[in-house]
Amino acid sequence: MKSYKNLIVIGVLIFGIAVFLVAKYVNFNDLLKSVGYYEEKISVVSTADIHGHIIFDEEAGGYYSLDDVSVMMGMPLMKNLIDDIKEKNKNTLVLDSGDMFHGTNEANINKAEGVVQVANLMGFDAMTPGNHDFNFGYDRLVQIKDELRFPILSANIYKDGKPAFQEYKIVKVGGKKIGLFGMTEQNALINTNSRETKGVTLEDPVRIANKMVSTLKGKVDAIVLISHLGDDIDRKVVKQVDGIDLILCGHHHFLYEKADKINNTYLVEAGGYSTHVGLADMYFKDGKLVKVVWSSKRTKDKEKADPIVNKVAEKYHAVALESSKVVVGKTKEKLDGFRSNVRSKETTLANLLCDAMRETAGADLALMNGGGIRESIPAGNINLYAIGKSLPFVNSLVTIALKGENIYTAVERGVRLYPDGGSNGGFLQVSGIKYTFDASKPAGKRLVSITINGKPLDREKYYKVATNDYLYNGGDGYDELKEGKLLSKGELLKDVLAKYIKEKGDVSAKIEGRIKVINERYK
Repeated sequence: MKSYKNLIVIGVLIFGIAVFLVAKYVNFNDLLKSVGYYEEKISVVSTADIHGHIIFDEEAGGYYSLDDVSVMMGMPLMKNLIDDIKEKNKNTLVLDSGDMFHGTNEANINKAEGVVQVANLMGFDAMTPGNHDFNFGYDRLVQIKDELRFPILSANIYKDGKPAFQEYKIVKVGGKKIGLFGMTEQNALINTNSRETKGVTLEDPVRIANKMVSTLKGKVDAIVLISHLGDDIDRKVVKQVDGIDLILCGHHHFLYEKADKINNTYLVEAGGYSTHVGLADMYFKDGKLVKVVWSSKRTKDKEKADPIVNKVAEKYHAVALESSKVVVGKTKEKLDGFRSNVRSKETTLANLLCDAMRETAGADLALMNGGGIRESIPAGNINLYAIGKSLPFVNSLVTIALKGENIYTAVERGVRLYPDGGSNGGFLQVSGIKYTFDASKPAGKRLVSITINGKPLDREKYYKVATNDYLYNGGDGYDELKEGKLLSKGELLKDVLAKYIKEKGDVSAKIEGRIKVINERYK
């Protein structure tokens, strides 16, 4: 009897293991497709917010994803994953949700020349522009459009009252017709450091989405929105517009673990900075899209890099590295430029930069948008390449005379989205002042105090303020800074920081209580 019990236990264990292995390695939806339950499976590869990362880099440190990611794969490794997906399903689309062409030392060479070359080798079928794709100016984005082998789709970017780009595209994949259209966030011209955008407007996404659905409905089997609106706006759109089947979200750099469904629309997002490639498998039954299964792919195996793409990427990396390999100083600890940190609290790299800005300008105080800092600087020798990675934008130091009241208003604006450390690029890092805000208060009424040299900042007094041309031109909505009187314009911020570090030799930065938050009940 005992032996029978042992056999039963072993049998149950074997059965359990078998069930586990089947569940883990067998795709039941593909199984249903093979027996005819689904009539078609179309794979949609989604990339977003690559920001010029054409090379492998281990300094991501969990930047944008829900899990702790330590590697930015770079586009050559992404190409390997894309090709693997295509090999498994020939009915595959490859789409990008914007912010591809700016953000690294490599991307800054000849205004994204190398990124464009790499993009043309990736196998993209279409993309939509992100706000940072305007960073080299609208005219350069139009040039990029003409240089690409695939279309830039945007239904809500207008130039002089007319659509600036191809609004939509209908593609045939397998036995289905898929309607694609793109949209970009309405604040794109505020959330970019280029002012060369005369005549360019971004139209209301709800109105444009209604227009696109009306145009495509009846002509296609599914409608896909390639979005750089931010998934918060995407959600508002789908609550008001029916008919979009799938939204490939971008802008906030989130990594979705599974597809989210609102009404009849699936939403997904593939992270940022090349940490992941997203895959949305669309299953059709009786002529309709009935299911979307979402997954994300990544690898740390540099040997898998596509050799052709890698050759181009390494060429531009070598140029960037050669021009910026000069060591300017040293730091014992990593200088924190982590995305969510610089957008929500005081950090060591932000303090160092703001001090450099204030001292270089001979100003009373410095105001710097956290979103202008893109990466940390590792411990050890600091070269120009590391500084360029942290400060990739072509922003210059400006010194203005600004009334205290406007400083209060600006700092209040900076904390309006707290504790959001993803999208609040306008969170202000400072030098020369300290400020306290109450997180339990409604946006617009959070600032408790600003002090300078231990005393309250005088609302009626004019102060000499070091900032950057992005903020001075109203970037991130800082209209109060536009009211300042321009005293001088200096060098690029990365050059200001490099010279400051070179003068100091060994640098260190500490958290000093420059920014204090109370009543963090919303965190």
